[in-house]
Amino acid sequence: MDWAIFRPKIATDYKRQCSEFSKPVNEAIVRTYQTKANDINLIFRGNYKLNFNQRMLDQDLILLLSCLQNYKENIQHIDLSFNEITNVGVQELSKFLQGCNSLESLNLQSNKIGVEGGELIAEGIKDIQTLTHLNLNFNNLQTKGAMSIVEMLFNNKTILELNLANNGIDHDGVIAITSILNWKNNTLQILNLDNPVYHSIGQETAIHFGKMFHSNRGLEKISLQKHNFTCDAIYIITEHLLENNKLRVLDLTANRISFKGCEAIAKYLCGEYCVLESLILTSNRTGHYGAKAIAQALSKNRTLIHLDMVRNDIDDNGLKMIAESLETNDMLVSLKLYQNHFSQMALQAFHKYRMKNNKKQAERFWDFHTYIVDNHIEMAYVEQNIPYDIQVSSQYFIN
Repeated sequence: MDWAIFRPKIATDYKRQCSEFSKPVNEAIVRTYQTKANDINLIFRGNYKLNFNQRMLDQDLILLLSCLQNYKENIQHIDLSFNEITNVGVQELSKFLQGCNSLESLNLQSNKIGVEGGELIAEGIKDIQTLTHLNLNFNNLQTKGAMSIVEMLFNNKTILELNLANNGIDHDGVIAITSILNWKNNTLQILNLDNPVYHSIGQETAIHFGKMFHSNRGLEKISLQKHNFTCDAIYIITEHLLENNKLRVLDLTANRISFKGCEAIAKYLCGEYCVLESLILTSNRTGHYGAKAIAQALSKNRTLIHLDMVRNDIDDNGLKMIAESLETNDMLVSLKLYQNHFSQMALQAFHKYRMKNNKKQAERFWDFHTYIVDNHIEMAYVEQNIPYDIQVSSQYFIN
């Protein structure tokens, strides 16, 4: 169907609704539906440069939804990220969602949705059998609202990706979520639980994550940034991962991982069942000895294609050991080490590898480049567009 024909009508109906209820017209919404895109999806991102100063409010959403009622069975994607939507708007959205039988993705990231909003969203999507991606990052669902979403997974067999990061979920909420993910019929493949609210170290939750990794054979990607995990917590998690042959991406950014934690990770990387392809350790405390442990693992591991150890207080010698490990590792193609303590010894090792493997280097994606200046090796940061599936969140959003 040529949806471009219907879009101007929706814009006209929206302006009429605004006039009828004496509400100001959001011209950015009108402009969005006056475009000639051949779809009927509800896409209005508040961080888009043309929408930035006219972000969607509750009243805008409520009026727009009334104009979309006759089209909702054909909507495949809803992206209302970075707007000003609260529980008031979500109440109407929940009712609207109950008829969206073709919906594949729902993105409400960075709004102002609270506990009640989480419960309403869960109610709205519980019977949608096409929904695969749900993003509620940076709201304020807290534990109760998040649990409403997660409990829905008992009956939902289609959701593959769930993002509940930065929602004020506490210690008990995280434990409850891991318990639900122990359920054998769970189909979730990608989970983001970044930045929960802990009032102590994350060791107890690590026990529950470990049990979940031991029994769950569906999860392929997980992000656990800012969980306050210590080395003991990492040991618990990786011991349970030793028999896990599904996890491909693990993001442990901004925890408290130092030498002993890296030893545990190295053991996991050398394990018989390890299939991990991307390991992200940005902003930890690995240091010299942690880098040494990871370097030794790289000499044996044949699954990892991406390693991120930016901002880890790694000294020159530790960086040199990582460079030397590349001589026996042909799999690692993406490497991020910027903002560590590079000096001549490490730079020479990386430069030597680069020159020796010049043809291969065209297929390598490092976040730094080495070059010679006055008989010294210097380095510069390089922004890389890495053509591999190395991040936790998938690119399911449409343009």
